[in-house]
Amino acid sequence: MSAGEVLSPDARTPLPVVAEVSRLVTKLVDRVTGDRSDYPLLVALAATHALRRFGVGSRVIFGECAWIEIMQGDHRPLWTGCWGGNHGFWVSTEFGEVVDLNVSVSFRKLSHGQPDLKPFCSPPMLWSREVPRFYRYRPEGLAEVEPSDLEDSRDRKWWEAIRAELDGKCNPTRLAGMTEGDLEFPAEPVLCPDRRVLDDASGTFKQFERALAVHGVPQAPF
Repeated sequence: MSAGEVLSPDARTPLPVVAEVSRLVTKLVDRVTGDRSDYPLLVALAATHALRRFGVGSRVIFGECAWIEIMQGDHRPLWTGCWGGNHGFWVSTEFGEVVDLNVSVSFRKLSHGQPDLKPFCSPPMLWSREVPRFYRYRPEGLAEVEPSDLEDSRDRKWWEAIRAELDGKCNPTRLAGMTEGDLEFPAEPVLCPDRRVLDDASGTFKQFERALAVHGVPQAPF
């Protein structure tokens, strides 16, 4: 997209690409790392690499980010994430979409500051230009990351394995002619373009919505 060019309201990543990238990246990073919830930068790098294979431009963004999680027991909604001097990573596509493939599993991580808080669900993974009020993203800049910038040799080996497998599995010709019924999404809730939510088999997003309906949305941290 050139400077000054205005995005069409209909511009979005094709749904087959959303399905393929979200499924491949999340399954692959979970398998390689054991749990992708601790590696948002690795997930974002994998997503941009996979999108490139399908001809969609994207960049890794860093900045403050927050989302609501629902607590066990009383189902209170509480904000969690990275702010106040901390930052997280997500992806911005050439269509202006915010892509966060890690937010749906953030409940797996216990808070170091509040270890007694035990969430049971997070919002859906996000792929949308419109960001609902239970997420917050404040970009600070582009994360220009090279494999050599990763923290240690283990992370670099993980990235090389992930990139090689994505190169073998991201096949644009396989998506040609696919109907919506042919698409395979991750087994997690996904908020797709046009704010369309695909729930999982356990109805996790329904439980999330029900908790917000009962308790309301608390004030955001920023």
